[in-house]
Amino acid sequence: MRRVLLAVSLTLAVTLASKPAAGQESTTRGFVMGLHVSGASITPEDGDRSTAGGAGLYFGYGFNRTVQLFLQIDGAEFDVENAEVEGQWEMGHGDIGVRFHFANSLRSWVPYLQAALSGRAVGVEDAVVNGTPETDVGFYGGAFSLGGGIMFYFNETFAADLQLIGTGGRFTEMKIDNVTIEGFEIDATSGRFNIGILWWP
Repeated sequence: MRRVLLAVSLTLAVTLASKPAAGQESTTRGFVMGLHVSGASITPEDGDRSTAGGAGLYFGYGFNRTVQLFLQIDGAEFDVENAEVEGQWEMGHGDIGVRFHFANSLRSWVPYLQAALSGRAVGVEDAVVNGTPETDVGFYGGAFSLGGGIMFYFNETFAADLQLIGTGGRFTEMKIDNVTIEGFEIDATSGRFNIGILWWP
């Protein structure tokens, strides 16, 4: 009888111990990669807001359930009305930062906040500057980004990601063809709303 009770006790203990793992709905640990479509905007100092559409990539590594280092790259193409520089405008962001998850492995949804140092570039192909044709024009500068979002998991290692990011900084360098002009400052804010997928291989 004692052997039977001991066997039942051990079985219950193993079953209870295994329930969290069996019921795990999400993970934020280890390597993750993703891609997304993006709606973006940029507002220069004393200028009008312009909107854009594009896409991006995400790579990260979660050291634990909460903290993840990441690299995110976003690009978008947009139209600018009444601009001194006419042409096909494009904008790119490169973010290196930290994401903080409010994670619970037993939930199928995980909200998060993130902060990043960003490089931002705006380029114009086949540009016309004050009526003069130029090959390419670009504006470059550093920025700081804050954002947040929420992930919805289809299974433990595959999730949909909704994300909103705001970026503020200055363009400090201008390049026309192969000529670089430095020493000026243009404040600008940009925003991104991304919808994508994430995968933990």
